[in-house]
Amino acid sequence: MSIQSRIIKKFRKGDYEDFSFTKIAAAEALVTDEDLKKLRAVLTNLEKEEVIYYHKGQYRLSKKEKLKNPECLARTETVEGEIRANEKGFGFLITDGGDYYISPENMGYAVHGDICECAIIDGKNGKRDAAIVLKILDHTVKSLAGTFFTEGAFAYLRPDEPRYLCDILIKDLGGFEPQTGDKIFVEITNFPKRACPQGKITARLGKRFELSAEEKSLIYSYGLHEDFSVDVKNAARSLDVKVDDNRLIGRLNLQNKTIFTIDGDTAKDYDDAVSLEIDGDGNYLLGVHIADVSEYVQPNDDIDKEAYKRGTSVYFPDMVVPMLPFELSNGICSLSEGVTRLTLSVFAKIDKNGNVIDRSFHESYIKSCHRMTYKNVDKILEGDKELCEKYADIAPTLNKMLELKNLLENKKKESGYIDLAVKEADVFVDEGKISVELHKSTDSTKIIEQFMILANELVAENLFYLDMPCVYRVHEKPDKAKTDGFKEFLKALGINVLWRRDELYPSDFQRLLDEVKGSDKFAVVNRAMLRSLKKAIYSTENQGHFGLASKCYCHFTSPIRRYPDLLVHRVLKSVLRGDIGAITDLYADFLISAAKHSSNKERLADEAERAVDDLYKAKYMEQFIDEEFFGVISGVTRYGLYVELENTCEGFVPIEFLSGIGYEYDEATFSLKSKKRTFKLGDKMAVVLVGVDIGERKCEFLPAPIKSGLPKTKKCGKI
Repeated sequence: MSIQSRIIKKFRKGDYEDFSFTKIAAAEALVTDEDLKKLRAVLTNLEKEEVIYYHKGQYRLSKKEKLKNPECLARTETVEGEIRANEKGFGFLITDGGDYYISPENMGYAVHGDICECAIIDGKNGKRDAAIVLKILDHTVKSLAGTFFTEGAFAYLRPDEPRYLCDILIKDLGGFEPQTGDKIFVEITNFPKRACPQGKITARLGKRFELSAEEKSLIYSYGLHEDFSVDVKNAARSLDVKVDDNRLIGRLNLQNKTIFTIDGDTAKDYDDAVSLEIDGDGNYLLGVHIADVSEYVQPNDDIDKEAYKRGTSVYFPDMVVPMLPFELSNGICSLSEGVTRLTLSVFAKIDKNGNVIDRSFHESYIKSCHRMTYKNVDKILEGDKELCEKYADIAPTLNKMLELKNLLENKKKESGYIDLAVKEADVFVDEGKISVELHKSTDSTKIIEQFMILANELVAENLFYLDMPCVYRVHEKPDKAKTDGFKEFLKALGINVLWRRDELYPSDFQRLLDEVKGSDKFAVVNRAMLRSLKKAIYSTENQGHFGLASKCYCHFTSPIRRYPDLLVHRVLKSVLRGDIGAITDLYADFLISAAKHSSNKERLADEAERAVDDLYKAKYMEQFIDEEFFGVISGVTRYGLYVELENTCEGFVPIEFLSGIGYEYDEATFSLKSKKRTFKLGDKMAVVLVGVDIGERKCEFLPAPIKSGLPKTKKCGKI
């Protein structure tokens, strides 16, 4: 056996991994100058052939060579996780211990959503942050919506989910007679090895590019269903339509208190109400009263199982997919005006400096005296004479609530609360007409926001210090890599921050926002900061809420539409009733899985809401083709720019249409640069809307100065 073959074999077995030249020579018993010269030539040749590579004085078997040898992979550390694919072909393995990049050639036959066993391999810069799929353990995507088409004698579904990169071979039409271009829903019945998944049509949703069909397709794609099963419907219909007197026993009677709800104009379910009094010392006595859903939804009953499965209500421009049946969400649990309702109440005594000096928690019942809207409350606070007279019984209270809101808001800012200027839009549908309006925070919305935040903090603190199980709302500190990247980005903007190396506080971020407020840099810093922050999740471990600068936080105030709130209610009620001994047995283990499940359902709901909003925004923008707009660069890629308009509608400008040539993408500064021009995140840009793709939910922009003479690019889409 030649020396080269012997050394390759040793590297493949792992014997020479991380060996230096001297160490390899010693292992091979090579001592003469001629032998050492031969060894040097062999190693140099193996480097050129990419069999091995040299790193910091040591040799390693190359990633390419490892992937070619099952013997190497068998020795490699393996992990299990879920595949999150990208429409460009690569993916990520999501595990409890972190995420791993999977290149297209290492995906094998795995598709988006698959649970896989993967080998950890070297990624960029030799870091162990990449993976290769070894085995598919389970297919979690069992149904898909998309477009029907045929090829010869075969019928297929082209999935709407862009991350699901293979078509579904339809083996059973399910009694339907779809035509090419129809939107359909397919149940996957078989996953053959090395072939397309196979499925059966279970619903025909309409024609492609019809708004209703596209919306249904998205909703089905996310596994959302508006209707409830027969068992859940029957269970809901069996509930009392009004509060029985027996349920009032042992509860605090608050029916004579001035308590009212404040919600949006179109709200149908009211799960929170508020009250406020001033004591003899000038302290504020705030009451936050939340619908006691746990009184009607018992652990593991039919309604509870369905609520757990759904995790959250999902809101679309023209409809809601509720967590709870109508009989609860709009009926017995809704804090409607003038009717007795069961509640859990949080009372806080707050001094003139915004400090909470006392708090208490009660099972209670209320009778809301008014169903107030944000618009009317704002008008009252502005002094609208007619409304002040109509609601004379609560107008003074509303003004005191505004005072308290300002106190709480200032207190939050002192603690370092990050006041990110997140631009959001409200999409409305009225008799088929779509409107897109920039969401505005007003005094009334901020009153409710601050009161609910305080109630959530107080409940979380109470359960934490009693050492009771709880589903916390956790927002972790940004990780070091993202923080370092953000600092490099700021440095490129000429902003130097003196943040502590090992400790980062919310106040550091807020101080930065205050420094750039009012300047041209504010928008871009705000966006980059948002990208550096982690996403809030549910957890049974209290790790605080970084963005809110809260040491202890949970979701308690919306049990009609969020399952974690319902769980927190159950634990709090058990504490109030003295059933502390049973709490751990009933909830401790279940809360761990429920927290993870709720986080996943929330993520899916957010994605579904964004997708449907984007669909309606695209449809709305169709009427403005060929019109010019001013926008802000909201995203930069090596392929072009994303531009966001004032109404939050976003479109893409391909790089080939930018003036000049030779653009290079700078990932560190989110910019495209040429010798003459730089486009960066946050820059203002004039664009022309030249096309809308309803199927892709995208607008197509071109730079405004080159509008004339260009062909229209409005797409109908192709299979």
